[in-house]
Amino acid sequence: MSWIGIVVLILAIYAAIKVVGALFKIALWVAILGFAWWYFGPMIGIPFPF
Repeated sequence: MSWIGIVVLILAIYAAIKVVGALFKIALWVAILGFAWWYFGPMIGIPFPF
């Protein structure tokens, strides 16, 4: 494998880790907001979406 291939492989692994981290962060925020809606919604009168 050439040096360019090794550099491209390292950059691809780094980008994949960043994408997975961003998706995990988005999923965590969706879960937090969903829990907040479920927990605080009845107290302040927000209806459930389903």
